[in-house]
Amino acid sequence: MNSLSLEGADSLLAELRNRLQSGADRVENQGMKAAGEVMAKAMQRHVNRSKLEYAHLRDDIKVSKIVRKDGMKYVLIGPSRKTGWRGHFLEWGTSKMPAQPFAHPGFKESKVEALSIMADEFRKGMRK
Repeated sequence: MNSLSLEGADSLLAELRNRLQSGADRVENQGMKAAGEVMAKAMQRHVNRSKLEYAHLRDDIKVSKIVRKDGMKYVLIGPSRKTGWRGHFLEWGTSKMPAQPFAHPGFKESKVEALSIMADEFRKGMRK
C-alpha cells in the first residue's frame, strides 16, 4: 500500500486562514467607513450653520477609525470634542431652546443607503 505524508500542512492551513481573515477584516473595515461617511453627510445636511466665525458643528462631523470593543467592531459618527458639547444642546434642546435634532434624522435618512453601501463593499471584496 502506498502512503502519502504531508509535512507542514497545519502551518500552511493556519497561514491561509490568517490571510483570508485579514482580507475579510479589511473589506469589513472599508464597508463600515464608507457607510459611516454617508451617515455623516446626512447629519451635516440637518445642521444649520451660522455666519459667525468659529468652529461650526456641521464642519466637524466626522467618522472615527474602526473601534473594537467586546468583540464588536464599529465606527463613531458625529462631532469631535471641540464642538460636540454644542451638538448635545441641538439634538435634545434646553429649557430655553427647542430641540433641533440632526443625528437621529441623519441616521434615519441614510440607514438604507449605508446598508446598501456596506453590502456592495462586501460583494466587491468577495470578488477579489
